[in-house]
Amino acid sequence: MNSPESIQQHLAAIVEGSGDAIVTKDLNSIILSWNRGAETLFGFTAEEAIGQPITIIFPQDRVEEEADFIARLRRGERIAHFETIRQRKDGSHVPVSLTISPVRDADGQIVGASKIARDITLQHQLAEQQRLLLAEMRHRVGNAFAIAGALISIAARQAESVEQLSSEMRCRLNAIATLNSKTVKDPYSDKPEGISLSELVGTIVRPFSEGMNVKTSLPDLQVLSAAITPLTLVLFELATNSLKYGGLSSEGHGVEIIGEIDDGRLKLQWKETCICEAASGKREGEGFGTSLCQHTVSASLGGSFSRVFDPNGLIATLDVDLSNVTQDS
Repeated sequence: MNSPESIQQHLAAIVEGSGDAIVTKDLNSIILSWNRGAETLFGFTAEEAIGQPITIIFPQDRVEEEADFIARLRRGERIAHFETIRQRKDGSHVPVSLTISPVRDADGQIVGASKIARDITLQHQLAEQQRLLLAEMRHRVGNAFAIAGALISIAARQAESVEQLSSEMRCRLNAIATLNSKTVKDPYSDKPEGISLSELVGTIVRPFSEGMNVKTSLPDLQVLSAAITPLTLVLFELATNSLKYGGLSSEGHGVEIIGEIDDGRLKLQWKETCICEAASGKREGEGFGTSLCQHTVSASLGGSFSRVFDPNGLIATLDVDLSNVTQDS
């Protein structure tokens, strides 16, 4: 049978070898013992800490917690898993989970407390990551409904039957789904974030342009995830109108899409020759489609959008800050 001395030595070894900070204090809040875990967590050596008030590790705005702890300890209460903030020797703060138990003497009188402090920085980081992921999920779900609503509004203005509307929406939503998969970077992939501008334009225009002449001259750049959705909405509007009235219609002669980078800005031009009717007869600045594009480019990309009609066709221009579209600037 082990002697009391050997048991005490065994317990002392466990305390000293623990990765948690284990501290004892008296009822005047003076530190009586300080293990290696406390040295690692708080930065004070045992020689520096023992004999000092426990509040040397309290941020100024948390000092009042100690009076409450002492009052509860005097009543014999045990405090378990109390989450708070403590301060290291270098002044930095660390989130901790505390378990505080009363210490009694041989007569059963409460004479102090033992305190176990566990660093919960990782748990806080994981909780923050979860909060950000949930916020991002809500944002993306909201975006998805906004995109679907905008596409329905665009297609419904031009569809001549329910069947046509259904077919066109299916095609467009499939393209949206393809592009949406590019808005989240795979953490296990070395591929860059986003999608190339050429791939973005091709994915949108392809469902509208079977058998039609589509020329593109685009800079080699990677579109940021945040810019994919606004660019998609604008290009869908242009392609939808073009299929109905313009260069992608049965009487059109195709579309040319040109991109240029100049002085930190990206300018995209959509050019087409057609009978047009000024895209349903409305002058520039009027109509749902133009308003949608102007608002989207201004709010999401910090740029401008304009459409100019002439007897030969249409030139639509997006002029945006390059840094809002790509990191390749």
